[in-house]
Amino acid sequence: MSLTYQRPIALEDHPVVAQKYIVPTPSIDELYVRVKKLIRLRTPGAIIYAHPRFGKTYGVRYVSRMLKEDYPKLVVISFGCQKKKSHSEDAFFANLLDAAGHKDPMSGNITRKRFRLNERIKELVDNSGLNWVVFFADEAQRLDIIEYEWLRDVHDELERRGVRMITLLVGQPQLLNQKSSFRIGKQTQIVSRFMIDEMRFRGLCSANDLATCLAGFDHAFFPESSKWSYTRYFLPAAFGDGLRLMDQAAMLWRTFQEAHEEARFDYELEIPMQYFARSVEIALLESMDNDSYDFRFSPAIWHAAVAESNFISAQEELRLVMGDEFHVRGI
Repeated sequence: MSLTYQRPIALEDHPVVAQKYIVPTPSIDELYVRVKKLIRLRTPGAIIYAHPRFGKTYGVRYVSRMLKEDYPKLVVISFGCQKKKSHSEDAFFANLLDAAGHKDPMSGNITRKRFRLNERIKELVDNSGLNWVVFFADEAQRLDIIEYEWLRDVHDELERRGVRMITLLVGQPQLLNQKSSFRIGKQTQIVSRFMIDEMRFRGLCSANDLATCLAGFDHAFFPESSKWSYTRYFLPAAFGDGLRLMDQAAMLWRTFQEAHEEARFDYELEIPMQYFARSVEIALLESMDNDSYDFRFSPAIWHAAVAESNFISAQEELRLVMGDEFHVRGI
């Protein structure tokens, strides 16, 4: 029978329920180390790629936050690459102006937008006391060659003004195909500025990976100044009696393995972050009413959570879309 606790906030306001939380993962840690090295070496550009739902956008948000802690004055500009039927230079620069925090990104002609963007970035960098800026381009596989040329104009103008622009292209594996196409087409001006390095953002590949992520639920607090960890919020009695999500790593990994094997997938298990996180969210929410001092997660709870996360159907769709690429790249 569940016990009554006075939780510090309403259920709907909790970041796990709202899906507005970030827990560290081994992939994010690896990404952060690589990004810091790129910054240290002032590498102008790199590709960060993964299949959909592997958590690359989530990871970039976490890395951006960590960069701000290590470099408090750092200028980070993140923009989404939009899917469109035709390419609009006006819309492209309005999008960058908005990402740079310009108060009126839509006004003015293209020439004015270009000028205001360069002025805005130079202003931000001057105020930071640094001489470099980091750009994150999300869903960058949507960029076409003309948009890379527009971005190159920004890069070159900032370079003339003494500002180093570091651009990280975040997207799907099609980015690697773009890089190959640019090389074949002798578009070295794009590759040398934006695609020098490349890194794959992997999923969760072992019980140890899961343990790292699950520990985040045990040690993240909300409100931050409270003693209410994410795990404690949903299961306060069990938490008080020693239950920790981190200890569920082996059982949850076996559950994903069994689902993977039952679906007869012939590639190694690699869990996309979205389906891991969704499974944990479901297990926590569905177990709230059963909280007690002796409550413990059972295999049945995890099996139900993984099934409801749609992990298998999503993997099947991804395999159909990507075909042999799953096997070629070991994904």
